[in-house]
Amino acid sequence: LDVGYGKNLQEFLLKQCHLKMVLENSAKRSFASADINTVICLISAPDKSHHAGLRHMTQFVNFTEAFEAILDPIIFYEIEIASERVRTPEHRIYPILQKSLLDTGTDDKAKYAGDKWGGKYLRAPDIYWHLLEKGQEKLVRLGDAAVIRFGIKTGADKFFVLNSENVAEWQIESEFLQPFIASPRDAKSVLISPAHLRYQIFMCPEEKNALAGTAALEYIKWGEAQKFHQRPSTKHRRRWYDVGQPTIPRLNFQRNLSSTARTLYAPDGCYATAKFAEVHIQAALTLPLCFSLNSTVFQLMVNLTGYANLGGGALSISVSDLANLLCVNPNLVDVKRGVDASLLASEEWDVLSPSPARIAIDNVIFDILELTQGERDGVYEAVTNLVETRLKKARS
Repeated sequence: LDVGYGKNLQEFLLKQCHLKMVLENSAKRSFASADINTVICLISAPDKSHHAGLRHMTQFVNFTEAFEAILDPIIFYEIEIASERVRTPEHRIYPILQKSLLDTGTDDKAKYAGDKWGGKYLRAPDIYWHLLEKGQEKLVRLGDAAVIRFGIKTGADKFFVLNSENVAEWQIESEFLQPFIASPRDAKSVLISPAHLRYQIFMCPEEKNALAGTAALEYIKWGEAQKFHQRPSTKHRRRWYDVGQPTIPRLNFQRNLSSTARTLYAPDGCYATAKFAEVHIQAALTLPLCFSLNSTVFQLMVNLTGYANLGGGALSISVSDLANLLCVNPNLVDVKRGVDASLLASEEWDVLSPSPARIAIDNVIFDILELTQGERDGVYEAVTNLVETRLKKARS
């Protein structure tokens, strides 16, 4: 329902079948042994008529009670006849025409590119749809506002990523080392000070014959003695020890999370592992975009799009999915009104317990969207419910 490689199956079901019901249970795992998120689908046999499935209606249903508690024919009759969104204590129903599903997932080139059915139609709370309607002129696709790239894939972290003891042992010249975020645990706050990081990354764009007499050359020779240069991920590089020197990012989005998605901000830039996604935008918009991406509104988008692993309840998000997420347009975030970088130094960032710093950032974003107090409370409640439900389901 949510992964990119599912698009071909989605398109087939929409055009050739009647996808009658898609059932998810947010209270308990549908299959005890499955470590990934699962659903139960009721699908007709394929119809060979041209695009016969597009005239049918699909009922997306999220049960908030264990299946044992909703085995009642009346409930399933209510599901079958629903023609608009319905919310009851037992379930949420989102009926939608299969033609609408196809149209929504079709790109500008008239090719079906897929859509996030699980996030949008099974888990999305009412406030999500309200935000899309109310903020349609103020929300932008992140990939249209910034350039999104993978963090650095070294191919051999044991060679490229050095701690202070390694640096002291080898005495590698400073021009071949850059501060590096090796893990989300390296960052206690959103604001990154490279001087306080535990690791550095070895970055050497020079040929070996230009490194005579350097500690860097001795380190490269040691790496070759350890056969790091023969790894599949390094041996095809022109210089196996050169990870390249891409543009240094000021923003790095944490792609794997438990409760809270963070976008780290390094005013002078900092490289990070591929556990992060680099977010590149012009300097003047870096801090405004950082506020937008660390707001609870963006937490809502992440939790609806991320891919849940029920083994531990963790959420992961791909670089391509990140680029497709909606965020408040950074051009609307006025750095002269409430955008204070010192807020990012807070170490209290858990989305389940909003700190004064997070609330201050949220108020900037909420004001742009002109949300009422009730709507602001609705955003907090929705994100809390999504996170707690995911973590609770993982333990079920």
